[in-house]
Amino acid sequence: MYKKEKDRYNQYRVGKSIVNDYSKNSNIKTGDIIKVVGKNKPLSNMKFEDFYYGRYLKSTGIENYCNMYKYKKIGINKKYELIGNIRRYIRETNRYLYKDKSDFLNSMLIGEKELIKDEDKRMFSRTGISHIIAISGLHVSILCAFIGFLGRRINITFNMIILNLVLYLYIYIAGGSPSIIRAVLSSVFSNIAFFIDRRKDGVTTLMIIASAMIIYNPFILYNISFQLSFLATFSIVYFYPIINKKIKLSIVSITIAANIMTMPIIIYNFKGISLLSLISNIMVVPFISLVIYLDIISLVIFNLFPFISVLISLFNSSIISYIHFILEKIDEIWFSYIRFTQLDFSFLIIYYIIISLGIIYYEIKVVEEQRNELQGYYRGNERK
Repeated sequence: MYKKEKDRYNQYRVGKSIVNDYSKNSNIKTGDIIKVVGKNKPLSNMKFEDFYYGRYLKSTGIENYCNMYKYKKIGINKKYELIGNIRRYIRETNRYLYKDKSDFLNSMLIGEKELIKDEDKRMFSRTGISHIIAISGLHVSILCAFIGFLGRRINITFNMIILNLVLYLYIYIAGGSPSIIRAVLSSVFSNIAFFIDRRKDGVTTLMIIASAMIIYNPFILYNISFQLSFLATFSIVYFYPIINKKIKLSIVSITIAANIMTMPIIIYNFKGISLLSLISNIMVVPFISLVIYLDIISLVIFNLFPFISVLISLFNSSIISYIHFILEKIDEIWFSYIRFTQLDFSFLIIYYIIISLGIIYYEIKVVEEQRNELQGYYRGNERK
């Protein structure tokens, strides 16, 4: 159960239901099992202008939407109570240590993007850096590296169990969005492949995870987070090795690769695109790992060494200030962002047909080259 504080009401996610409390007097906490009396609203009729809100809710796993009149607490779920306590500790400790920078960190660590100022969201979007505040593979890989470093002296089997358990809990701690689920499941597959000494095929793993999520909830196909997460990951897995052979600069290659499959979705849904996202990513992304590492350390040691935790937070805050400064300057450049007034859906179809034909042509070319090399190998051996 998660809580969002709106202007006119508090909104709770209870299982597969959204519950709105317009009285704002309820004292519901994460982990509480409650019985709700209220009025249901059909999701199929929920549409605001061109936004199908009901369909969006279904894409996140919501099946019921209720305006609550009264409720009764009937029990406690210990797992969700623990998750709620962890989220509360992270949120409140960050607010104490980082003050006005805490919303940025809470977004990156536990997925609370709704607290970020609208002007900051606009700046992140216009500079092509929105992915740093949407928990995804970058954040999960940082968490894996941190846990792996702490457990490097532990038996590998025990370390793997701890890592996967933490990742499982992190899905709930960070809000359970499709991008988080995809990133965590990909990491679990990678961990298992490493443990059994097998090579993981990135595209196959991605397709298995996507298929499982679609079977579980077909409406997830309409979820922008799902679309961008899987397209970006596929794009990086497939195009990064090709591009990096030419450019040989990892962060540039990753940024270009990720944009190949996600750019049309971004343009179509957000009616604009950043022209300087490559520069933004080069100047900002390398610092994101450091920011998250330092935040985690300051949170872990806060109760034991509060003074050291405060010193770490001061240094970390200066890095966050640098990130904001750079993004503000890039956003001020007049040609940094192009806005589109209208874009037809046919644009997406044509774009992805062209990309698909390009991939097919490239695969045929690679197969032919490998066949010729293999034939050349056999002819060479015959001469000997």
